[in-house]
Amino acid sequence: MGRVPTISFETTPDRLPLAAPRMMRARFCRLAQFAARKRSTMERKSMYQQQKPSLLALAAVLAAPLWPAYAQEAREPDLLQEVVIVRGDRFDTPLDQVGRAVSVITAAEIEERQQRFVFDALSAVPGVQVIRSGSFGALASVSIRGLPSAQTLVVQDGIVLNNPSTFANSFNFANFDTSDVAQIEVLRGAQSTLYGSDAIGGVINILTKDGREGAEIDAFVEGGSFGLFRGAVSLLGGTEQVSGRLTVSGVRTRGFSTAEGSNGNVEDDGFENITLSSKARLKANQNLDFEFIGRYQDSEAEFDGFSFPEGPVDGDEIAQNQELALAGNALLTAFGEAFSNRFSVQYLRNDQLNLTDAAASFDALGTRIAIENQARIQPIDQLDIVLGAEYDRQNSTVAIGFGGNQQIDTISGFGLIQARPLPGVILNAGVRHDASSDFTDETTFSVSAVIEPPVIGGRIRGAFSEGFRAPSAGELSFNSDLFPEFSNGFDIGYERGFFADAATLSVTYFNQDIDDLIAFDLAAFTFVNVQEFSAQGVEVALDVDFGERFSFRGAYAFVDAVNVSTTLAAGNQPDHRLNVELAARPSKRLSLSVGITYNGREFAGGTTLDAFTLLTLRAAYQLTERFELFARIDNATDAEFQDNLGFGTAPISAFGGVRARL
Repeated sequence: MGRVPTISFETTPDRLPLAAPRMMRARFCRLAQFAARKRSTMERKSMYQQQKPSLLALAAVLAAPLWPAYAQEAREPDLLQEVVIVRGDRFDTPLDQVGRAVSVITAAEIEERQQRFVFDALSAVPGVQVIRSGSFGALASVSIRGLPSAQTLVVQDGIVLNNPSTFANSFNFANFDTSDVAQIEVLRGAQSTLYGSDAIGGVINILTKDGREGAEIDAFVEGGSFGLFRGAVSLLGGTEQVSGRLTVSGVRTRGFSTAEGSNGNVEDDGFENITLSSKARLKANQNLDFEFIGRYQDSEAEFDGFSFPEGPVDGDEIAQNQELALAGNALLTAFGEAFSNRFSVQYLRNDQLNLTDAAASFDALGTRIAIENQARIQPIDQLDIVLGAEYDRQNSTVAIGFGGNQQIDTISGFGLIQARPLPGVILNAGVRHDASSDFTDETTFSVSAVIEPPVIGGRIRGAFSEGFRAPSAGELSFNSDLFPEFSNGFDIGYERGFFADAATLSVTYFNQDIDDLIAFDLAAFTFVNVQEFSAQGVEVALDVDFGERFSFRGAYAFVDAVNVSTTLAAGNQPDHRLNVELAARPSKRLSLSVGITYNGREFAGGTTLDAFTLLTLRAAYQLTERFELFARIDNATDAEFQDNLGFGTAPISAFGGVRARL
């Protein structure tokens, strides 16, 4: 089955989000009972369903007369999709009731597609572009709707991960693997009302697993091309009262050349990384919950130097990085469902050292401390109110290299309201004020709505939002007179299910403008507010489930992103991008899937990169109830391509391994 929702966060009626009206809770009870009967088969990709193998599963795609039968078979899994909870909009709202443009990637999808890093999973989301700078461990950035990657905010379990010591306060996805990931939410469009600065393009909200489902050991090992060895083990256990998870994962590979091989670069650039991740939950009493989150990663990546005008060239460069993220949360509830209050403390530390010929060429430390209090009030079933306050301190210390030292303190307050005045109508509005020690105060506003029209059916979604990005510590060290970028934009979309919800089609149009974009002026060798930026386009998603045996996921985006000041197209942003995921399960033990990615022509570094198509083949076989074999072939057609000018890409490569659940 294709999209299997992660329901471990909300599996009992007493844990249903307060945002949900009481009339929905009875429906949830029925869904939860169904989920309890199906959970083991759902989470193991339905490998243990006792059904006879169907040799005609793939042919069903073209067999229109068989649609009603397959649609009926797909009803039960689609019911569960209604209780996928989106936490990134601060209201913990069921997916089909979110007015913003949002995509959800589940742990089951990640496992079925054998996606080992978060950026692999994000590449299948409409409107998202992953930009890699060479081999394993090289910089991997993510942009949304054609906007620069600096305008993408990354959050893991409530912890903002953007690194204050980078020039643009951005996040490097190269080291974030998926071993502990339960769900990824991608909120597209400006989200500054929800998260403040750095969320002009959107927010990537990553939720990790916990041990609430009971004791389990989940482990895998994998090897293959480029001398790669990768593995992970997760220990999970607990109940609704006490639960915990500990995950250890790592990878080592000799890699390939970070600089493009066709330019005469042949030196391999290796990578090794180890990550420790944990989560613990304690329900002290009926009204008080505690949660503790920790993540530490240590990596070393070889990369190549840069020569002007040649670009990336072979060299003996090494990047060492250590990142620590910690958080503690306390949730207090009172008056039944009418009131809750969450208090959170978060800490982030990112230490980066670059070496050239064994001598330090860059040495920077970025830290972030955040304290947040968020209260939710539900005076009546049809109304939810969220009030919150945050304090955020960012420090950037650059010992070697450009950037200097900087500290930014920000105090924020926000208010959100969700109203359900009529059946099938959900309205949201929010306002936020940010006061900073290093830039002018900013106030942002947003509204969104979901309407279920009675005649045509489906759901109409719409949102208007303002956003801003404050100058980072690194940018301010060059120019203390910088002021924030400011954005406003909207999107409107329509979503509808067909054939008893066996198929779902979603279409979204978006339009966004940014004023005073911060850019680097090479001639003056400093950052300045001089540019304007505009992006518009269309996002289309089609999901189809032919029962338990076949699924189709398609995501297409047309993005017209232009730097208005220069009239040039945005760099590394293709106008057209298509991702298709096909999955077939011809028997209860065998699972097959195919990934197809088309990347249109894109402008980069004063030239145009050709369009390319990549093919990925995957297979998994359930040896026993506890052991599974898996294999995949990346770039199966051995396509020669570039997705970032001057940087190398991987040729055809094969990987395989074994997974155990004990």
